[in-house]
Amino acid sequence: MISWLQSNLQKHFRFLFIILLVVVIVAFVFTIGAAPGIGDGRQQYENLKFFDTELTTETQRQSFFNAAYYSALLGGAPMNQDQLNQYAFNRAAALHLANEHNIPSPNSEQLTEHIKELGMFMGPDQNFSPEAYARFRDEIRASGQISEGALSQIMADDYRVNKVFEALSSPGFVLESEVIEDLALDETKWSVNVAEFNFSDFEPDIDDSTEKLEAFFANNSFRYTSPARRVIAFVEFKALDHMDDVEPSEDDLKNYHAQHASKYTKTVPAPPPAEGEEEAEPAEPTIEPATFEESKDQIAFDYKLEEARKRGQSRAENLALALVEADNAAGPSNSLSIERIEALIEQQGLETKRTTPFARNERPLGLNWSPNLIALSFQLSESQLFSQPVIEGDSTYVLFLENENPEFVPSFKTVEPRVKEDYAQEEARRLRTVYADELAAAMRETDSESFKSVAESKQMTVKSFSDFKRRDTVEGLDASLIFSLSSLEAGDVSDPSIREENGFIVQVVTKEVPEISTDNEEYEARLNALKLNYERYAVSQYISKLTNDELLRSGLAAN
Repeated sequence: MISWLQSNLQKHFRFLFIILLVVVIVAFVFTIGAAPGIGDGRQQYENLKFFDTELTTETQRQSFFNAAYYSALLGGAPMNQDQLNQYAFNRAAALHLANEHNIPSPNSEQLTEHIKELGMFMGPDQNFSPEAYARFRDEIRASGQISEGALSQIMADDYRVNKVFEALSSPGFVLESEVIEDLALDETKWSVNVAEFNFSDFEPDIDDSTEKLEAFFANNSFRYTSPARRVIAFVEFKALDHMDDVEPSEDDLKNYHAQHASKYTKTVPAPPPAEGEEEAEPAEPTIEPATFEESKDQIAFDYKLEEARKRGQSRAENLALALVEADNAAGPSNSLSIERIEALIEQQGLETKRTTPFARNERPLGLNWSPNLIALSFQLSESQLFSQPVIEGDSTYVLFLENENPEFVPSFKTVEPRVKEDYAQEEARRLRTVYADELAAAMRETDSESFKSVAESKQMTVKSFSDFKRRDTVEGLDASLIFSLSSLEAGDVSDPSIREENGFIVQVVTKEVPEISTDNEEYEARLNALKLNYERYAVSQYISKLTNDELLRSGLAAN
């Protein structure tokens, strides 16, 4: 298994999830505190560092956040944007500790074992799944945006981060009473009545007077703020425009075929059964390698397209270089203007195109731009009007910030219909909660014997469930309701719990708490589990404090 995994890693980790790249490459920006000068083009810091990590250039910052993204991806930990940003800094802090304490990188065997524990490759049984890895391999095969070495380095760094957690972990202090209480909660037997109210027909009277709507609009103006929209000028270098310029020789094509032979296959029908033989099932055709002559037309097209891409990229790089030189000549006190940029483009015989105004969460009309291009568009600034060449499919782009319409809050009259709709929804939710609280209060005023009859008189249906434990799967009983019972005693009535169109109120009929002692067979296992939780939490808190202190020191966050 290990040799299989190692060989596949060496063969396939030079690729990356192409579908995920469009979300990731430039999606990460610094969002912690007031971070002046970061992500806004021309640098205001000569040497910006977070512990051992250089963050002075856009490339360094992109690499920093991308590494954190892939780390979280391979670990199988879904995160939103803010969580990923924080994770990136925490991970860097942990790597700083690894460097300080000379924690070595893993050898090949240790790295393989680490990979086998990654969440990305876990099957339903929570063990390493070759099938899960195969799916991962198939999905990333089409991309070439990350090297085998870069991805291996990310995994090796994560191995060192894990070693930091292990080194800093000390036995967590857990009270004997905590263990016993946790075990007792698992073994407690409950019998309950659950009253359910359907809100689908609940239609409260809502006061939507202008005064109420204007007050709601004033308190929720952020909902109606029109976001900043940008117009981006760009030059697109299409590979197809250079296809006719590529004239490959026969040797060029043969060399290309030799390097990419696995791409070219043919389907060979199964031979018919011999005369007089009956075939039980139709034989499947086979896939075999195609010869050079059989694939020559496709090889020629693929070769020309690849070379045409390179030519487009080269022209984009020449334009970017000319812009950098012009920007350097302008000096720090005299930024390169959009007019000068357009003049340089015209001098090179290129065509400038423009987008319609669009926001961060929109695509320009008529353009199928990826989130990558959109994110890049909003990284441009007055001090850095142009981007580096960006490869998207068979095109290479250079982007320029033409202008930006700042965000603004429209007048109440402009958005009054939307405000009215939002207010009605919010008020309906509030009144539904008020009504549910009133129902629960009424149920608490009844004696335990009358719970069911009173509930039914208020158009609630009641179901009874007996003799279950909190970790049991009880048909017809929401598991979250079971875990919410912990603090209730026999005869108590819970607060209302609302799930979409249904509300629930629970009455505890009986509660049988067993006697648990340290002799319980589960005691040691539960004690160790709680200790481990406390250990990891303590180390996480320590690393988070280091991270926050360093963010303040480096100026990436404000006090």
